[in-house]
Amino acid sequence: TSATHEIDAENTTSTAGVNNQRYAFDPQHGGEENAGAGLSLGTNGIVVYEHGSNYMPATAVYETELGDDWNHIMIVYDNKQPTIYLNGLAVHTGLSSPRAIVNSPIQFGGMAYGYFEGLMDEVRIYNRVLLPAEIEKLAARPKAWNPDPPSGSMYMDTWVSLSWSPGGFAASHDVYLGGNFIDVSDGTGDTFRGNQTAEYYVAGFPGFVYPDGLVPGTTYYWRIDEVNGAEPNSPWIGDVWSFTIPPKKAYEPEPTNGMMFVDPNTTLSWTAGFGTKLHTVYFGDNFDDVNDAAAGPPQAVTNYTPGPLEFNKTYYWRVDEFDAAVTHKGDIWSFTTTVPGLGSVVMERWDNISSADINTLKDNSRYPNNPDVTELLEEFSWDQDLEMYGGRIHGWVYAPATGDYTFWLCTDNQGELWMSGDDDSSNVRLIAHESSYSSPNSWGSGEEQSEPVPLIGGNKYYIMAIWKEEAGGDHCQVAWQGPGVPERMIIPGNNLSPYEPLKAYGAKPANRAVDVKQTPVLQWKPGLQAVSHEIYFGADEEAVKNATTASPEYKGTGTLGDESYDPGKLAWESTYYWRIDEVNNLNPESPWIGGVWSFTTAGFAIIDDFEDYDAGENQIWYAWHDGLGFGMPGSDPYYPGNGTGAAVGDETTPSYTEETIVHGGGQSMPLVFDNNKQGYAMYSEVELTLSAVRDWTEQGVNELSIWFRGGPNNGAEPLYVAISNSTGALEMIVHDNPAAAQIDTWSEWIIPLQAFADRGINLSNVDRIAIGLGTRGNLTVPGGSGKMFFDDIRLYRPAP
Repeated sequence: TSATHEIDAENTTSTAGVNNQRYAFDPQHGGEENAGAGLSLGTNGIVVYEHGSNYMPATAVYETELGDDWNHIMIVYDNKQPTIYLNGLAVHTGLSSPRAIVNSPIQFGGMAYGYFEGLMDEVRIYNRVLLPAEIEKLAARPKAWNPDPPSGSMYMDTWVSLSWSPGGFAASHDVYLGGNFIDVSDGTGDTFRGNQTAEYYVAGFPGFVYPDGLVPGTTYYWRIDEVNGAEPNSPWIGDVWSFTIPPKKAYEPEPTNGMMFVDPNTTLSWTAGFGTKLHTVYFGDNFDDVNDAAAGPPQAVTNYTPGPLEFNKTYYWRVDEFDAAVTHKGDIWSFTTTVPGLGSVVMERWDNISSADINTLKDNSRYPNNPDVTELLEEFSWDQDLEMYGGRIHGWVYAPATGDYTFWLCTDNQGELWMSGDDDSSNVRLIAHESSYSSPNSWGSGEEQSEPVPLIGGNKYYIMAIWKEEAGGDHCQVAWQGPGVPERMIIPGNNLSPYEPLKAYGAKPANRAVDVKQTPVLQWKPGLQAVSHEIYFGADEEAVKNATTASPEYKGTGTLGDESYDPGKLAWESTYYWRIDEVNNLNPESPWIGGVWSFTTAGFAIIDDFEDYDAGENQIWYAWHDGLGFGMPGSDPYYPGNGTGAAVGDETTPSYTEETIVHGGGQSMPLVFDNNKQGYAMYSEVELTLSAVRDWTEQGVNELSIWFRGGPNNGAEPLYVAISNSTGALEMIVHDNPAAAQIDTWSEWIIPLQAFADRGINLSNVDRIAIGLGTRGNLTVPGGSGKMFFDDIRLYRPAP
């Protein structure tokens, strides 16, 4: 398990078992006279509860750190008195039950009073009292366990005595030790150190392996295989454990290297190098100055306060370590301070709403525009002991570094955590939720934990938590962990700001996007007070940042309602910068100078990546014509359909595209095909008329790439692609697999462009591309049906 739970005092009268438990075994209700036994488990211990009318006491309590490894837990009731066994040993006997009969549980996993969070295996319920010897045998682990040093730990010496707890059937132990994980895992190289009966192994001394000592800055891997020639399952291959000898240089800087949005009043800290006696700190805003500095004053402590720093500025620092003999020059680390305006997030509250159901908040007529209370919080946390209300905390969160982040939600009662893939609140999706309640600072690994969320360092993202409080304790907390946030923590104010978009936001392409098509139309969302937009664009970041309306980077002014700019055709594999200033001449704070956004064009031609379609003027079937068509005759837009069994798009999503099954980006093209549809042709086809990318010889491209995905329940229909010039017929290439529609993983189909040229296509002026399933032109022979997905249609140059 990875979650804590409530630890209550042992007694035989209370009803404490209804709050903040994690029931692995659910207690039955025993009524007025009897009781049902239940088991609550958390990282902080084991508790037995009994359940009856006005009765739910903790009759046996054992507080312990269970860790993150497998544990064998058994509760034995003997004459209505519970004994807790942990890994085969009796660790605590509780109080005798006052109820007439104590019934065993009949279900496991959780109940309304709390749900278990973690993994379970080999669940058993016995109808008799087991003997201690039987329990010990049940708990026996065949593999070696309990490594010392603990796996993954830092070990502060150059010699080691490895030890472990033996497997339950071991007669001897094969020892593997080395500096390469794969070698130790495979038992190759010189990592096998011999078979022995002792449950320890020494290394790093003369006369032992590594006689010159273990090397600082090195990670060592080891494995113990348990051996018993009398057992048919022998040997039991052990897990690979590791420990690391710290480097002699300073390490583990805080703030972490490259971190952004750091508090200007931060204190720097680090972990001392192995054997270090004194530290010398060098700090400044110039890399070369810090790198070249020497002969600074030493200090004994592993922290340094540089004093108040400037906002939005990058600083560099270095720590040299002296071990009484040698000075070890440190690496250059850097961080960037936060920008003005960060430091808080908005909390809103709607009072006098009953129920613990989150929907009573969302359905209330006052939500979301008319809260009763609005406050600023200094971190993403609220805990005020109020009742009968609904709450929301929302704003922008700023990623300190690029990579995948995990978010946790902790609320009482129900709650939801929503997040956007950019700074636009309209693009939110649910990433975590609480269906019951959690204790403060209780971070579950189930529904309350998000999947990894990719964020770009320096970018801001809209985030919103809502929760519904009924009675009792109340709180809302959101924590995160990822690059620049090495340990899980509540999101601090340095990475938060209120959602008050006075500046332009919602950049599309997203800031720092790569592989952008060479003919993008730049789009953004307007600031709240904007009347017009000043547009700046160019290939020089500093020039765009400092540009005025007199600069060549100034591209004109756009009116409110026209939040787009077409820069024309751009170069391949080039980075461009743009800025939008929001203007309102009646507001003295105008203009609101925008930040500089950037994107990099692709090194290939993009026919369609399906990212630009929406439910407005850019609906996918307007571009990809199918058998259904759209609109009404005589009224634009209108298309009657192509007469085939193809239907493109998905009207259940906000973009009318597929938003879950995607190869790249956030959208793909869903295509339903039905080759036995009455009144239609016996094949299915969709067709796109090209506008921007018509020259299929540009930059020497020679391959067409299409990513597709089908499903095992699809009809086994052939897949084809066809292209044509503005005059002349479509020329078709069919996939080699006649059952391509049944391939249920994303697959790339590469087609040499020469194959089309050989069929008479002029590749310098391609007009249309079609994708189909079935035999093109078939009007009589019925075929199969199903659903396909297509994404990332590109033209590639020859590999270098």
